[in-house]
Amino acid sequence: MDLLTILLYGAIFLFVVLIVQCGYLVWSGSKLVEKRKLKTRLLSISAGGKHGQEKLSLYRKKVFSKAGPLEAFFLSLPRLASLDRLLLRASLPITASSFILFSIVLGVVGALLGSLLHSTAAGLLLGGGLLGVPVLWLRSAEQKALAKFHDQLPEALDLLARALRSGHALSSGLEMIAEEMPNPLGGEFTAVVDEISLGLTLKEALENLCARVASPDLRYFTIAILVQKETGGNIAEILDNICRLIRERVKFKRHVATLTAEGKMSGVILVMLPIAMFFIIYILNYNYISMLWIDKDGQKLLAGAIVLMILGVIMIRRIIRIEM
Repeated sequence: MDLLTILLYGAIFLFVVLIVQCGYLVWSGSKLVEKRKLKTRLLSISAGGKHGQEKLSLYRKKVFSKAGPLEAFFLSLPRLASLDRLLLRASLPITASSFILFSIVLGVVGALLGSLLHSTAAGLLLGGGLLGVPVLWLRSAEQKALAKFHDQLPEALDLLARALRSGHALSSGLEMIAEEMPNPLGGEFTAVVDEISLGLTLKEALENLCARVASPDLRYFTIAILVQKETGGNIAEILDNICRLIRERVKFKRHVATLTAEGKMSGVILVMLPIAMFFIIYILNYNYISMLWIDKDGQKLLAGAIVLMILGVIMIRRIIRIEM
C-alpha cells in the first residue's frame, strides 16, 4: 500500500468522523445547541463591530478560557468570531473550528481522489472545488438569513412602536424584540441587549449591530433612534414611517426580482453549461480534453474561454442588476 492510498484512507476516516460528529450534535437535541449558543454568545456579540471592544475584552477572555484549546485558538483569530456567528445564524450545531477542519478534510479528500484518478492538476482542481463548497454554502445561508432579517424588521419595529406607546422604555422595547422575535433578528437584538448590559452605550450597541448586519433599512432605524435621543420627538410615529418605507422597498424589490428572474436563470444556464460539458468530457474522454492544457494552442483557447466567460458573467450581472 503506497503513501497516497494511506493518506486517502486517513482523510476519508477524518471526514466520516466529522460527519458523525455533526449528526450526533443534531440528534442530541436543543440542549447542546443552546449550551453552545450560551458559550459563544459573548464571542459573537461584537464580531463585526469596532465599538466598545475594550469593555468586552474581559468577558471574551473568560469565555476563551472555557473553550477547548483548538477552538480557543481559532476563535482568537480576527475573523473567526464572525464565522461562529454565521454558523449560529445558519442554525448549524458546529463550532468554527469544526467547520474549518471539515472544509480542510473535504479539500484533502478531493485532492487525493483527483490525484488517484488522473493527475496532480486534477487533484488540485477537485480539492480546491470541494474546499470552497462549505464556504459557498455558508455564504448562501448568510444571504438567506439576511433576507429573512429584512422581512422580520418591519414587524420588529411595529412591536417596538407599540411598546413605546404603551409606556415602555426604549431599552425594554429592545428586550421585547430580543425575546419575542425569532432568529436571525431576535439573535441580533439579543446581542444588542447583552452589549448594553455589559456597559456599552446605546449608540455603541446600535453601531455594532449595523456593522454586523449590512442593511440600509437597519441604518435608517439606528439613525432615527440616535437623533431622537439627542433632539427628542415622537419616536413611535417615526418608527411607523420607517416601517411603511421598508415595506414599500420590500414590495418593490420583490417586483424587480420577478421581472429579472428570467435573465438570472439564463445567466446561470449560460455559465454552467460549458463547465458541465467540460467535466463530462473530462470523465468520458480525458485524452481529448487534456489537449487544452497540454498543447500551447489549447492553453490559449482555454485562457481565452475563461476570460470571455468572466466578461460574460460581468455583463449579465450589470444588465440584470438594478440599484435600489
